[in-house]
Amino acid sequence: MRGGLINVIIGLVFIVGGLSGKMALRGTESGPALAAIGGVLLLIGGYRMLSTKS
Repeated sequence: MRGGLINVIIGLVFIVGGLSGKMALRGTESGPALAAIGGVLLLIGGYRMLSTKS
């Protein structure tokens, strides 16, 4: 549960930072690419939280 929650939090930070222009993916300097990675982390975290629920 905790690992999934951490993924969700980091994913949200990446999405907000990438779309606001305050953060960018290292090596590409692309904010939208960072937001896309944040979306993937958000989905993985949500899946991990739902699949480990007893």
